[in-house]
Amino acid sequence: MTSAGGDLNLVHAGALSCIADRGTARRGSTQGQLDTIIDGAIAIRQGLIIAVGDTDTVLAHYGNDSVPVVDATGRTVLPGLVECHSHPIFDGERHDEYAERLGGASLAEVAARGGGIWRSVVATRSATDEVLLARLERAFKRVLAGGVTTLEVKSGYGLTVDEELRELRLLHESRLFTPMQLVVTFLGAHVVPRDLAGDADERADEYTDLIDLKMLPAVFEQGLAEFQDVTVEDGLFTPEQALRLIRRSHEVGLAVRVHADAWKPSQGWRTAVAGRAISAEHLTYTPDAEIREVGATDTVAVLLPVAELIYMTDRRANARLFIEQDVPVAIATDYCSSIHATSLLATLATAAPWFRMTPSEVIVGATLNAAYSLGREASCGSLDVGKRGDLIVLDCPHPDEVCLAVGAPLLDQVIIAGHDVTPRR
Repeated sequence: MTSAGGDLNLVHAGALSCIADRGTARRGSTQGQLDTIIDGAIAIRQGLIIAVGDTDTVLAHYGNDSVPVVDATGRTVLPGLVECHSHPIFDGERHDEYAERLGGASLAEVAARGGGIWRSVVATRSATDEVLLARLERAFKRVLAGGVTTLEVKSGYGLTVDEELRELRLLHESRLFTPMQLVVTFLGAHVVPRDLAGDADERADEYTDLIDLKMLPAVFEQGLAEFQDVTVEDGLFTPEQALRLIRRSHEVGLAVRVHADAWKPSQGWRTAVAGRAISAEHLTYTPDAEIREVGATDTVAVLLPVAELIYMTDRRANARLFIEQDVPVAIATDYCSSIHATSLLATLATAAPWFRMTPSEVIVGATLNAAYSLGREASCGSLDVGKRGDLIVLDCPHPDEVCLAVGAPLLDQVIIAGHDVTPRR
């Protein structure tokens, strides 16, 4: 939605957290380093950051320019948040399923009554392009209001060649509705369609063939996605099937993300790392022994606290162990047909106590590490000279307040490429 980059000076930030990019995702002891400047300032020209430092120094070089000025006195400034796991293109409602489960129904019982992801697939297939685009536009406004400036968007509620391609085309078209930078992911291997013939194993084999031989080549040839996301879950796609699709993805030139271990231990983390995936996401049931055996890796562990909360899992992803093993950790919402958590800023307040992560660790997880998980570290995730001028201004004196002021309307401004795109209340 924003066109050419804007010019802007932001000055006198009470706490300007740069989260400097040193050439790799943050891990271990560096996961929580914010690189905060007191009385900080940023100069943005033509959409790019050209200076970062204390206010006196930045103004000495760029204070005479006739550009808009944001006075951030007493406030916190962070890089624009990077949402690295969302499924925003769907139709239908599933709030009744959550109510049922809160009342004691199991996931299996809800699915047996026609619920779950398949319910969303049926509804999405029958929805018109106009309906899906309208839902995307509404969702994007809410995501932006949660401080997000770069958003990953997955397909995955089509599960046929034509429907997955339709969803990907609509995701590209939806760029017209938002100033956020969108990163499109193909998620054909979300679940196995129920409308195929045969038993569960036969359907999984047939659908894996379809993705491998028809979907992936079409997605690549039409230039519709930057990533393929592959599920590794017991009862859906085995590690062997997933690795086949991962290898195929590398062959055609699509980087790989992995849905892993959301419901039970499925060797998903091990498979993602073995397949050189850029990220593995969920990891709720990844065994501690597997995390230790795999050890340090560049694959980013994307953790989804709201998903675990709403799915009422009896285990939480072991964020502390991932950090101790020098695995970079990112935090995301998992906005989808069953989880309507659009605010990444609010999700950080959940993630900190849920995973026993410090405020600084979760902030890094939703900025620089999330950018690395999307391969977008050259343009976003930190306040470094040369990157796009994406930042958020928060009405609080210190970044820790992000995780303490639960539910408070902290977001004052959203800046993308030097333009103020703050949603109006």
